[in-house]
Amino acid sequence: MKKSSLAFVLLLLFSGFSAAKEVIRLTNGEWPPYLSANLHQHGYASHIVKEAFAAVDIDVVFGFYPWERAFQYAKKGESWHGSLVWVYSDERAKDFYYSDSVISDQAVLFFLEDSPLSWNDFDDLKGKIIGGTRHTKYPLIEKAQKQGILAIDRAGNYDILFKRLLIKRIDAVPQVKHVGKYFLKNSLTAEERAKVTFSPTVIQKRAYHLILSKNRKTNKKLIKLFNAGLNKIKLNGKYKALEQSFHEGVYDHVIK
Repeated sequence: MKKSSLAFVLLLLFSGFSAAKEVIRLTNGEWPPYLSANLHQHGYASHIVKEAFAAVDIDVVFGFYPWERAFQYAKKGESWHGSLVWVYSDERAKDFYYSDSVISDQAVLFFLEDSPLSWNDFDDLKGKIIGGTRHTKYPLIEKAQKQGILAIDRAGNYDILFKRLLIKRIDAVPQVKHVGKYFLKNSLTAEERAKVTFSPTVIQKRAYHLILSKNRKTNKKLIKLFNAGLNKIKLNGKYKALEQSFHEGVYDHVIK
């Protein structure tokens, strides 16, 4: 091979290596319209995470699992760097780096029309049974439980919780508005949907974050890069455009 040809091949090889983007692997789960294997761009929150990393030249690979498995894989930090999206807790922060807030939503109580909950503070929920999933943190509700005001009955996912609500095994289901409304629209019949409503009283505004395992040395740098990318898409208008698409229902439809 001529020297000029060899030099050209080497140039192509090295330029190829230099152009290769860093890849981050994140576990994900079903929480539409924010997260889903079957929605446009895997849901609104997934799309934000993808665009924030793209802004700092990092590609994202998502792996979809049941939530407990998604969390444990992310915590180990072996095949996966982390997970999305999670609320902050001191317990989780022992094992994960938390990003800036990716999305936020208002948590409310969903209940039956014929068993209305009129409440302003947790004392008004005295003796009520609140349904919850096993993996979700409910800081204020858990505090009320410790005070003996109410009980939390944890069982499975939101499909199970809303079924238990419909047969009056529990009094309410705490859920952020957009996820609860998506579930009612897509998982219940029209007859069932007409039986369920939610309280105007907001439990709390919940912020959700990307979490990266502290078991991977590079993750401390990656969480800083993600925050920089998130800030970048907020400044250049990309985040606002995604938010507009979200409110227009772009992430509400299953991709067939």
